[in-house]
Amino acid sequence: MRTLGFTRPAGKLKDSIKEAEGLGFTVLAAPSLEIEHGEESEFRRLKDSLGSGVPVIFGSTTAADECSKEFGESFPSLLADCFVIPIGPGTADRLSSYGVRIDMVPEDHSSYGLVKAVTERFTEGRVVVVRSDSGTDIISEGLKGSGLDLVDVAVYKLRAADAGEEMTAILDAIGDRKLDWMAFTSPMSASSFFGRMRERFGERADGMMRDNVKVAAIGRPTAEMLESLGRAPDLVPQKTTFHDLLQSIRDTYPN
Repeated sequence: MRTLGFTRPAGKLKDSIKEAEGLGFTVLAAPSLEIEHGEESEFRRLKDSLGSGVPVIFGSTTAADECSKEFGESFPSLLADCFVIPIGPGTADRLSSYGVRIDMVPEDHSSYGLVKAVTERFTEGRVVVVRSDSGTDIISEGLKGSGLDLVDVAVYKLRAADAGEEMTAILDAIGDRKLDWMAFTSPMSASSFFGRMRERFGERADGMMRDNVKVAAIGRPTAEMLESLGRAPDLVPQKTTFHDLLQSIRDTYPN
């Protein structure tokens, strides 16, 4: 049995561990980010930006969750006349569970795939992106670069989680060469984790991440962050979902 490490937002950690264990991994997991509900002014800005035919992009399941918390039963009706675009199938399923109609899901479930799909369909007018306060600039820059009028709304905030016993266990396992894979699911979680490694091991940290463990990135933005941190990933799945990330790592081993 192979040992897999990952960090996930606290609210997703339990289900993520269960899914990984179901694929046969021994799991070491820790909370990566704490989620805070967005400012009331951001939700007002979102409502003011909606309109008939306006494309509204949801960048994560958390964006859908926070909007549902804020708007309650009125959430689906607010989007009834808009053109709703989730970044991938997981976000689409979450929005559907709240009663929101989905109009398009990009074939490439990544920030780059989203920008390509939206700019091929829309060439002018307003586009609304519903996301965190800490996402990469790929979506924003891509949409603004195409000439669309971007409204970028942060419906939640991301903060690095406090280091705890779970994080210490992952760091210990890497230091002792007892972790086979470390999987990263966002650029911010990768950056935060490398910061923890360097706090713990100092100048030895980069060598440990290179020599002691294989690294997987959920998609291109996370891979680019890892490269900027000095550790290019060994694996990037074709589809950018957590399940596909796990399955791709699992597929590197013989049955």
